[in-house]
Amino acid sequence: MHSVWRRVRSPFHRIDCACHNWEIYGVQNAGCTLCGAEHACADALSDNKCPLVQTDEGGLCCTVTGYCLPILRLSDKEYVENVYFSPHPASNQATPIVADEISSVVRWFLMGKQSEKCKSEEVAKIIGKYQCALVKNFKQHKLSRTKDGPARRTCVLTIIAQSLHQVQPKHIRRSTPQLCDFCSHHIFRCLQNLKLVNIQNKKTNLVIGMLFLMKQGLVINNIQWLPRVAALQNCLPHETNLEKTFKLCMKLVCETENEIKLALRQRVQLT
Repeated sequence: MHSVWRRVRSPFHRIDCACHNWEIYGVQNAGCTLCGAEHACADALSDNKCPLVQTDEGGLCCTVTGYCLPILRLSDKEYVENVYFSPHPASNQATPIVADEISSVVRWFLMGKQSEKCKSEEVAKIIGKYQCALVKNFKQHKLSRTKDGPARRTCVLTIIAQSLHQVQPKHIRRSTPQLCDFCSHHIFRCLQNLKLVNIQNKKTNLVIGMLFLMKQGLVINNIQWLPRVAALQNCLPHETNLEKTFKLCMKLVCETENEIKLALRQRVQLT
């Protein structure tokens, strides 16, 4: 590399000079523009013949090229007495969950007093909507007339069917102990394979989120992690009632579903 630099910078004015005018053309290389002398910094401190200065950080630097020599620094005391070593932090350990705890959360959410109150309020709302639609359709039929004839006769069954089609009321049913046991069993088997961290702190959110997932089922890479339970369509309360009735966050279902799906996808990729 120095030969290439000499051809580019030649001819030189002096054969030899005491005070070089150095020009840096590499990380560890420099050349004199007066006589063409070469300066190369060595990698090791023992072989280095450069004019060195000490930096603020304790290292050594060449005054010609600015190259800092690599220095291996060793600690005076490798072990100290005031350091606590924990091989397995508790925050990274997966806490097992008990089947009875899952069953209690499922029964509370599907068959508890809050659930019955929530279903009663939903039934009252549906009845109110249906009554409004029914009265509105009766008034329309009563006021409708032909151009040159008497008022059109009203068919009660037709108006009732039309109102039902407009409102499309949801069939709300009470949950059964058999349904709770079935859901608890599959949720417990799914959580056993997830191995989530700090599962006890978010046990309620996980179970409720998985109940909403079981409305449509959960299949990832042709593996059925949660079955589809059609009965939950009529037994689960609406998500908007979680904060008012159950004192839970409305985003609980969406966040928990995303966490469970992400954990299951990672589980499938590892296997």
